[in-house]
Amino acid sequence: IAAFIGSFILAPSETLRIRKVAQPDYADNILDVFTKMVDEEGILSLFSAVPVFLLKEIPFNCAKFTIFDISTEQMFEAFPAAKEDLQLSLLVSLIGGTMGGVIASVVSNPADATISEMKKAKSDMGPVQAATQILDRAGVKGLFKGLTVRMFFYSLLVSLQFFVYDSVRFALGIGTDDLKLYLDVLGGVLNK
Repeated sequence: IAAFIGSFILAPSETLRIRKVAQPDYADNILDVFTKMVDEEGILSLFSAVPVFLLKEIPFNCAKFTIFDISTEQMFEAFPAAKEDLQLSLLVSLIGGTMGGVIASVVSNPADATISEMKKAKSDMGPVQAATQILDRAGVKGLFKGLTVRMFFYSLLVSLQFFVYDSVRFALGIGTDDLKLYLDVLGGVLNK
């Protein structure tokens, strides 16, 4: 749900950022980019990438959480002492987050490349046309252009997200059993 809602917030900001980077002479600053795009292309042009963002964000988040959960569970099974040691536990979070970020970047890179292609264009290019243009120009490897940078960036971002999450959880004394109990109660209330 968060990825769905977030796509409607991220799409316009990414549209403006990509236009400014791809066409530096388009406008002087991001506010001018916004004004010029809305005047020339209409307000809906800021949201034209939402479908692709959904195809990016939902698999990205599914991969991120799935890989994090599986990898941290495996690490805790292999090293049970890590559950009892705060520093080791946070290290497990960092490693799990890094792994989740790397896999999530691979899963979402084709959509990232498509979004970038759409927003670099001066025309109102749709996602299918953008993906076709990438494939015609560079083949499947074109959908993975920039993957190394994204793998680095997303692994750093995701590992820090989980590190902060677990740090706050530990600081508040909230265990995984507490979270499971909360979700069970919440699920019971929502099913009524």
